[in-house]
Amino acid sequence: MSVDPGVLARARVRVLGPVPIGPADPAPAGLTRAVEPSGRVWLLPAWPDGATPALLEEYQTAPPSMDRPGQARRVFAAALRCCWTDLDTAPWPGRTAAIAAALEVYTCMGRGDADLMRRWGLGDLRRLADSGWLLLDETAGTVRLGPRTAAWPADALSSLRDLLRRLPQPPEQAGAAR
Repeated sequence: MSVDPGVLARARVRVLGPVPIGPADPAPAGLTRAVEPSGRVWLLPAWPDGATPALLEEYQTAPPSMDRPGQARRVFAAALRCCWTDLDTAPWPGRTAAIAAALEVYTCMGRGDADLMRRWGLGDLRRLADSGWLLLDETAGTVRLGPRTAAWPADALSSLRDLLRRLPQPPEQAGAAR
């Protein structure tokens, strides 16, 4: 018995999140390609218009749950602030930023013990990378936007831009503004 490659690809994306494929590989029905400037290609689900989180949960395609979702959203916003530097363009693929810069923006957003916030923030960066929202390279100490951000509709970006303008600037941008 052979399995249709398209069905297998959709199952992989459903279980694993964004999956890298070869540059010449086509996207099966129900999936879309996100291409980085480097040529790396990711398969992403092509969500129907009007898909809500409830619908995605019903089809068991919701992202992995987070222990502290509010904190994870703030960590993601901090990484987005560092990686999406030209707010007049689309966020994907953004630029590579230092993990330390994202954690610095995150600690500036809240109150409390900065060392503890950095440790929790690093854990959330790892979980966000596991779900495809970020690409994390701890060896190089860098973070990039993950392929899931390529699927954001353009009409949803204006409120995100407004939010990011209110966040603290990353350390290297704050130094450059002087």
